[in-house]
Amino acid sequence: MILGLLFPLAGLPQSSNQENGTKQRENIGLFFDQNNIPEFRHRLSSDPLFAQLKARLEGIDREAERRFLESEVRFNDHLYHIKRVSDTAQRMAFLYLFSRDRDAADLAIQCIRTLMRFPNWDYFLDGGETLIGLQRAPGATLAVSICVELLGDLVSKKEREQWLRTMGERGNEPSFRSIHGMRYPEKVKGWGIDPQSTYFEHRPGDRGWDLSRWPIILNTINLKAVPASALAIGALAYRKYLGEDQNTRRWLEQAVFSIKTFRDIFENDGSYSEGVSYAQYTTLHLVQAIIALKKQLGLDLTDLLNWPGYSTYLQEMTMPTNDNPAEIINFSDAGGGATSAVPFWIAAHSYDMRAQWFGQTLARQHDEWSLLWYDPEIPAEPPRTNTGLWQSDLDWIVGRSGYAPADLLVAMRSGGPHNHEHADRNSIIVKCFGEQLVTDPHRPPYSFSDPSWMMRTTAGHSAVLIDGKGHQYVDGSEGTNASLAVATIVRSGLRKGFLFWTSDATPAYKLEMPDVASITRTVVVLSNVPAVLLFDKVRKTSQPSRIQARFFGYNNDGNGKMRADGNTFSIIRPAAQLTGFCYGNSNLSITTTRLPIPEEKAMMYPFVEASTKKAQKESFLISVLLPSRISAEHASANIQLQRAGQYTIEIHSGGRETVCQVFDTGSIPEFQIK
Repeated sequence: MILGLLFPLAGLPQSSNQENGTKQRENIGLFFDQNNIPEFRHRLSSDPLFAQLKARLEGIDREAERRFLESEVRFNDHLYHIKRVSDTAQRMAFLYLFSRDRDAADLAIQCIRTLMRFPNWDYFLDGGETLIGLQRAPGATLAVSICVELLGDLVSKKEREQWLRTMGERGNEPSFRSIHGMRYPEKVKGWGIDPQSTYFEHRPGDRGWDLSRWPIILNTINLKAVPASALAIGALAYRKYLGEDQNTRRWLEQAVFSIKTFRDIFENDGSYSEGVSYAQYTTLHLVQAIIALKKQLGLDLTDLLNWPGYSTYLQEMTMPTNDNPAEIINFSDAGGGATSAVPFWIAAHSYDMRAQWFGQTLARQHDEWSLLWYDPEIPAEPPRTNTGLWQSDLDWIVGRSGYAPADLLVAMRSGGPHNHEHADRNSIIVKCFGEQLVTDPHRPPYSFSDPSWMMRTTAGHSAVLIDGKGHQYVDGSEGTNASLAVATIVRSGLRKGFLFWTSDATPAYKLEMPDVASITRTVVVLSNVPAVLLFDKVRKTSQPSRIQARFFGYNNDGNGKMRADGNTFSIIRPAAQLTGFCYGNSNLSITTTRLPIPEEKAMMYPFVEASTKKAQKESFLISVLLPSRISAEHASANIQLQRAGQYTIEIHSGGRETVCQVFDTGSIPEFQIK
């Protein structure tokens, strides 16, 4: 039998007496041992690291939550209401564990009793009638498992069994169906959204989605990790208190199979293709399941991923600013950064001092799992502070002078297609002196019917357009699935005083414009000046074209400004500004404008566009970007054509001069720094 091969009858002492076997399992925790509890309580009450977590948990408006449970909850609202019930249950159960707060425990119990009244725990159906679980059923399953485990004897045996049996039917089984469908997509009848759910009341623009390929699309993304992890935990909780049976064996076999597939979904270096926020979501669930499987079954999956590499990925994707010390490089749909939970687990699991430093210093917040997994005995080791160049297996690349808000950071999105991506190949981000200066606009809508979907296209990125057109992207009918667009880092290096790379995005643009012979962007970062040099080269086979380079500013808070004057432009923030100087092998026009989308979105991300005026088969554009503090003397640049195909860039900054010779040779320009 497959399960027996995976873990010889669960790797636990077996008893012919089912009741005795259940009692033995009840003495083993899902997530921690009983003797750890005093330490957890001491951390929450005394460790300053968790002061904000303590305030956050204690600050939950319990009366508002009780009013919601008693009179406001809608039992077919799965997008928001079942999530609120499940999340509150978990938080209150953890607060009880950490502080013995009986009122918190009572609220957790009330939440689970309310959860039991939801006839369905998710809003996805297969074949129009069979419930499958992708997020909400897994979330509810985790909530029940946590409350059963953490509240202990506060819940009677009869009620606990009723919760678990309901969870098996409405949580475990739908979660099983979803990942089983990803494993065997040919057996799926057809996924869709339950018309009885309020989902379309909240998101009417999603009515046009085509979900026919979702079992295949979701098989390699975060929406497999969530039900797989919850199914593992839910099956273990069910088995622990109700005993092993055919269902628990079936659930566990499927959960473990799906979890193991993430060995091939993450890159060898630990990078994750959907960006930091989705990596956080995915790894948190995976680690929860890894811990429970090891404690309950003796099944050790702790080597599932390259965890030190993943910690490096989190570290290199950070972009601290004055306003947000936990800001991230938000390629594609990535939103907030990672919490400290998984880095703390990595630190404790492998004595990774850099992961400990990240968790303590750059993480977005400390949550309940952070407190569980934190080992204060692990020392924290900060990374190097000198100039560095990081290129991931995804072909995402970051150059930086350090990890503090004032340090220079330049990042480029090269590489291949992935879920939640944008049409953003060769787009750049520049941060310096505590300010985002050239940005990647945050979180466009998921619905292709929303006018702001345009933010997902190349036109919505700090990248290059050809005759106003960008590279290939999806039409959104299947959601935010991967495109076919590919770019590749073809060279990179770190030299004394500067670093550089070149990305070739020809395949991505050629899908939309077959006449494109090549399009490359070369980036040179002078970390000590500081300065960023961009060399954009576009070659056409037969049809002359004009090219446009866009530079988006950051104005989410209304404190950003920009202006253009001749061949220069400025992007201004409260603490710093970026001055840009542009020169091409054709005369240029530089303008400031906004996307033709709803004003509340457009005003957040105005942009500068540098455009060649003459259509040519070969276009070459040089952009020199000079960050400076608002209070300092601003740097300047002079770009001159010395002879055909040879340019000189002179940069004056801080009383020093830096000279760069640029040679327009073929598809990839050459350069020399003096």
